[in-house]
Amino acid sequence: MFPWKSVINIKPTCNVPIYLQIANQIVCQINESHVQPGSRLPGSRAMSDLLEVHRKTVVAAYEDLEAQGWIEIHPSKGAFVHTKLPERTPARIAEAPIKKGFPGKTGFEVKPYDNIHAPGYAPPNMIGLHDGPDLRLVPTQLISQTYKSILTRRSHVPHLRYYEVEGNLYLRQQLSEHLNESRGLQTTPENIFITRGSQMGIFLTAAILLQPGDIVLSGDPGYYYAERVFTHFGAKVIRVPVDQHGMRTDVVKEICEKQCVRMLYITPHHHFPTTVTLCAERRMKLLEIANHCNIAILEDDYDYDFHYESSPLLPLASADQNGMVIYVGSMSKTFAQFLRIGFLVAPTNLLHEIGRLRQMIDVQGDYAMEQTIGELFRLGEIKRHMKKALKIYKQRRDHFCDLLSNELADRIQFKKPEGGMSIWADFDPAFPLPELSNAAKKQGLAISNGSVYNKASDRGWNACRLGFAGLNLEEQEFAVGVLKELMK
Repeated sequence: MFPWKSVINIKPTCNVPIYLQIANQIVCQINESHVQPGSRLPGSRAMSDLLEVHRKTVVAAYEDLEAQGWIEIHPSKGAFVHTKLPERTPARIAEAPIKKGFPGKTGFEVKPYDNIHAPGYAPPNMIGLHDGPDLRLVPTQLISQTYKSILTRRSHVPHLRYYEVEGNLYLRQQLSEHLNESRGLQTTPENIFITRGSQMGIFLTAAILLQPGDIVLSGDPGYYYAERVFTHFGAKVIRVPVDQHGMRTDVVKEICEKQCVRMLYITPHHHFPTTVTLCAERRMKLLEIANHCNIAILEDDYDYDFHYESSPLLPLASADQNGMVIYVGSMSKTFAQFLRIGFLVAPTNLLHEIGRLRQMIDVQGDYAMEQTIGELFRLGEIKRHMKKALKIYKQRRDHFCDLLSNELADRIQFKKPEGGMSIWADFDPAFPLPELSNAAKKQGLAISNGSVYNKASDRGWNACRLGFAGLNLEEQEFAVGVLKELMK
């Protein structure tokens, strides 16, 4: 009898499930010809006794081996090593030359896509003034436990197949309640469409609404990635000046009286990139213009949950009576970037068309992760995290602004933001941002070179957003210390 007990070494502390450890080691014995094709394996009960594991563990191992084609299980007879083992080396295409490495370039013409710059990423371990949350505060263990629980529930198995293109219904129900309570939107789940981040929502909306030659109004400076979407679909972007009260509605009105405008893109809560809040009077004026001129308003409310001074103004969507506003938000920017969960709020006829389009690029999102976030909403964990993060980010904002005022007041001009996770910093022209960014990187600090803001503006800026939320107080002091040294 083959000494299975001697050759199968089970490690209870290993991350690999025990049944897979057993299956993998049986495969090794077959591959090394220690066990021949046609050989009979011990019965599941006998093997479980030999290995001192539960019989169901051996049954699971045998089922896995049978699924892979390594063994055959005959009722009342037992399990046998398959006489025809799986192909260990895929067959080559007949007469094809042996390939030496993967091609570095296509054999056909590829037209460069120059509508948007190539992505660039800072080294993951480098301290950076990035625009976003601190992932160290995210309750990753709770997310992991909830996600794992969902995957192991038998009741959820049918939902792991293809499902609603609009997104997980449970999450849409929870989001609807949350948005109605916190933003006064008065939605139902049918008004919610789950996306993989806000950028996907902007893209899908633009794809449905825009035609070549359409005019889109955006702030100056504006959000580069949104504007690139609009120009991708052939639209013309006209930038509207932004002052201390937000987008200038007198300029919007003047443009709309002279030209046929299709869409207005705004980030009213904290304008991107300048962080200015659009005042209540101008919000109502924009709705009035949209109603009168039949203009769609795409309201990007990317950081509504983080406002530090008094109560935030409600979104334009909360006062929209005529279905003119498409409201887009994201869990990625306010909770954790890796979640890739955003949402659209709009009338159902628009979401129906967006759903039809979405099927061509992404049949559905991540059901299990969406269910996870929905359950964390229900349990109050999302609100609990937001409340904790709000307190920490406010402290970090105050500390960072004090550092800049005390150490770099004559070289960086800024206004303390009422909310969000970044400040809009205008640098002294004597220190061009591209050069400063390169020098800072050599000192272990990542900051924007400012080019993305100039590409989304009709003016020349030596400015960028400096994120404070992702750095603790000690890291902020290091970052400001590097800038101070470089800007002597």
